[in-house]
Amino acid sequence: MSTFYRRDDDVQNGIGQAMPNIAVAYYTQPGGALAAIFADPAGATPIANPQYTNGLGHTAAYMADGTYTVVYSGAQIQTLTYPDQIVGEGAASANTPPMTPTPAADGTVRIFTLPSAPPNPAGDQFFVAGSLVSYGVAYTISGTTLTWIGAVPPQEGDSLDYFIL
Repeated sequence: MSTFYRRDDDVQNGIGQAMPNIAVAYYTQPGGALAAIFADPAGATPIANPQYTNGLGHTAAYMADGTYTVVYSGAQIQTLTYPDQIVGEGAASANTPPMTPTPAADGTVRIFTLPSAPPNPAGDQFFVAGSLVSYGVAYTISGTTLTWIGAVPPQEGDSLDYFIL
């Protein structure tokens, strides 16, 4: 069984309002062909690429481990292109073992506990289903408490890996 990694994209305007109906396209690197994306971590249900953000400015897709170019476009924004977006296992240092927050993700839990308090949370890396999420946008940390503040909490089956850099 293949494992695919979840990538969540939240699109907001300059004042933090969600932007619906923005195209989010994923391209393979090198080559630039549209990537195969799926609705589930097993890769059983292919979905259209590009995806379009919902009313909360959110979209999610599962894709193979690798490096992608992500392009955001739509009538309300200028086209934005972000190369070298890493999805999957290779993103954090192999020399740093991850901490796994508890409890396991179930689609509703927003408060997690880390085994120890990270000294510099803003400089570390947190991966949800293999996708790097941003400190202060998707989550915050106080002591050993990791609080999910993103629009959609980690879903059932999503791996949670926190790396101290």
